[in-house]
Amino acid sequence: MKQVVSSLQWFLFIISGSIVVPVTVASMYQLETGNAMAFIARTFFVLAVAGLLQIAFGHRLPINEGPAGIWWGIFILYASLGVALYGSHAETLRVLESSLIISGMMFILLSLLGIVDRLARLFTPTVTGTYLLLLAAQLSGSFLKGLLGVDETGKVSIVVAALSTIVIFLSLWMANHPVLRQFNIIVSMIIGWILFRLFGFAPSVHWPEKWFEFPKWFAFGPPRWEWGIVPTAFFVTLLLLTNMLASMKVVESVMKAEKENVGNLSPKRAGFMMGISHIISGLLAAIGSVPISGAAAFIATSKITKRIPFVIACVLIMIMSLFMPAVALFTAMPAAVGYAAIFPMFAGMITLGLKELGQNGGWRKRAEQVCLPLFTGIGMMFVPSEAFASLPPVIASVMSNGLIVGTLLSILLEAMTGKKGATSALK
Repeated sequence: MKQVVSSLQWFLFIISGSIVVPVTVASMYQLETGNAMAFIARTFFVLAVAGLLQIAFGHRLPINEGPAGIWWGIFILYASLGVALYGSHAETLRVLESSLIISGMMFILLSLLGIVDRLARLFTPTVTGTYLLLLAAQLSGSFLKGLLGVDETGKVSIVVAALSTIVIFLSLWMANHPVLRQFNIIVSMIIGWILFRLFGFAPSVHWPEKWFEFPKWFAFGPPRWEWGIVPTAFFVTLLLLTNMLASMKVVESVMKAEKENVGNLSPKRAGFMMGISHIISGLLAAIGSVPISGAAAFIATSKITKRIPFVIACVLIMIMSLFMPAVALFTAMPAAVGYAAIFPMFAGMITLGLKELGQNGGWRKRAEQVCLPLFTGIGMMFVPSEAFASLPPVIASVMSNGLIVGTLLSILLEAMTGKKGATSALK
């Protein structure tokens, strides 16, 4: 019974944390209902495959894969830019297919050359703590907008905010209950969904014509190879490697704190598997994925440290992605319900970040070193993305992402001060 509940917790955690991105991208590229549903299903299929590849052959940690924020930014940028460059949304999506395949090849090459192992040494407690604090700050904006029901006009919905608050308090209470903690996400999402349905704030389910659909190869057409996308793919690959290593480091710390054996972690294997999953994303016309740092907060809160429930959850998601009615049902889940159910867990990343900074009694010195990256990274989150519209797409995507800017600055400062690798298995 415990295995079943833990698996369902993982299943719903992955769904709630990933559903918004493919839905948004499908809307921006004006995909019709059937194609949008298939795109969402393919994305979940790839997320499940990537998670299984990593836990079997890569980093071997229970870290869920989610649509990479940097790829989300690239897809959003090219939704308007691509029409001018390539003629239409359909052609743009073909180019993005090729960019994912190119990125996957770069992951594999960088892993084989040992560059991933060298990058891993840069993730000291200072860098990891800074990354987690910036990630919490960046996510807080999206979470609060979703919880308050902010619409396209920028107005808050009082009813949505009130219902979200009820679900948050329910989730907080259950998260601190010694027995009910294992049912936290399941119960919070079910009750939240029922409340939103009763008050008329849950969208209707658009049942598809097809009941079963296996992911199609090159659903948007054969890849269109453009040299101009290569620099973008290269830079995205480097940034995602940074993201992957940070996720590995923080989940490793949480697993050790829970007295769970993590074994010998291999950044090289993890990078290689990311390459494979990115190639699959390109072949199946989905969104590139990355290990999600929020898994650390989930493990720390739920105390689910075993790998089997995670594996079962990934298999369930893979099966679910093949059944269109199931995909349609989860697509209709109000975003606020998912945000509210996992809100306490993601807020816990602040605690994890502070613990990293205080590792080995180095709190005071590290606190001084994180000031500049935090000040810069959080500041960049308040700069409108339109301010970078005149810059090349890849630079605009990076500059508009405070998490990336702050983390890169932290790594640079660590390198300048001569700090060596983290006291971690990632060596």
